[in-house]
Amino acid sequence: MISTYIVADFESDDKTVEVTYINEENFEYKRTINIPHLEDGLVDEDYFKEILDGQLNGVINKLKIGVVEFKNPDEVLVGIASTQKNK
Repeated sequence: MISTYIVADFESDDKTVEVTYINEENFEYKRTINIPHLEDGLVDEDYFKEILDGQLNGVINKLKIGVVEFKNPDEVLVGIASTQKNK
């Protein structure tokens, strides 16, 4: 089950933001989410919350059927470090 999610910092004129979903094992699954804006360019906070809730439900459903994979963030960092050493 997903215990929480974190929305990365973003500027009001950004079009997308990375959202990290964290399960009970502290493994992560990341998605890029579109940021909705109002006509004046400000973030549509209410609609953005709806999008985040909908994406959370989608990730939960995909997790139930095994379509998404949560990864250990420590293993991902080790993989990146070893790849960079080999360059």
